[in-house]
Amino acid sequence: MTIIKCLIIDDEFLARQLLEGYIRKVPFLELVGQCESAFEAMKLLQEEKIDLMFLDVNMPELSGINFIRTLKHKPEIIITTAYSEHALEGYELDVIEYLLKPIYFERFMLAVNKVRDMIGLKMRARGIERKDENAELPRMAKEDDFLFIKTGSQMIVKVYLRDILYIESLHEYVRIWLEAESYTIYHSLKSLLEILPCDQFIQVHRSSIVNFNKIEAIEGNCVRINGQSIGIGKNYRDEFLNRVKSKSIGAIKSASKNSDEQTGISSAD
Repeated sequence: MTIIKCLIIDDEFLARQLLEGYIRKVPFLELVGQCESAFEAMKLLQEEKIDLMFLDVNMPELSGINFIRTLKHKPEIIITTAYSEHALEGYELDVIEYLLKPIYFERFMLAVNKVRDMIGLKMRARGIERKDENAELPRMAKEDDFLFIKTGSQMIVKVYLRDILYIESLHEYVRIWLEAESYTIYHSLKSLLEILPCDQFIQVHRSSIVNFNKIEAIEGNCVRINGQSIGIGKNYRDEFLNRVKSKSIGAIKSASKNSDEQTGISSAD
C-alpha cells in the first residue's frame, strides 16, 4: 500500500482538527504536519516530502491561491474553503479537488481516493517505484491499464488506455476520442498528460495528446489517426521526431533547424 504524506494548511484551529481526524481514519494517509499560514508551510515543504496538501484559500498575509502560484514543484492539492468562487482559479492551477466547508467525511473520501488514483497513475507513467515493505508498481503501460471517466451525474465508464486514439483540449475541458465515440470531461490537458503512460502517449501540440501506437501516418506537419489529421506544434516537434526516429527505418533524422526537408515535417502553431 502506497502511503500518501499529507500537510494541512489552514488558519482555523477547528478546521485543522477536523481534517486531522479524517486523515487518521484513512490507512493510506499519513499526516506530516499542520500549518497556520502559507509562510509556515514553505519551510516545512523544504524539509519534508509532501504528496498532498489540504489548503485553505482565505488566510492572512498570503492567500492559498497566491501560495500555489509561488510553488515551483507542487504536491497534489485539495482546496478547502467556505467560498465557492475560487473553484475556477483552483482548476487553472491544477488543483485536484475542491472541498467546500463544512467538509463531510464522505466527500473527503471521494477527494482522497481521487488523489490516490492520480498518484498511482503518475508513478506508473514515470516509472517510479514507491513502496512500503512489499508493494511495487509497474513501470510502463500495461495492456489492461484503464481510467474511469465520469460522463454524467450518475454514469462512470471504464475506458482502456489502449482504446484511446487522441485527446484534445477544449479550454477547461478535454475530449477523449475513441474509435466509435468520445467523452468530454472537466480536466486539464496538462494534468491528464502526467497520469498517462509516457511510453504510450505523447503531446504533439499545445492542445493535443496522441496515442503513439495509433498513429497511421505522418504527413507534413500532421499525424493521421483514424483518418483524422492532428497538427504537430513546433514546441513539441523535437520530442516527437525523436520518438519517431526510435521506431523508424529509412531517412528519418533528428529534428534540427535544417531537418524539415529531410523529415517532411514543418512547424504547426
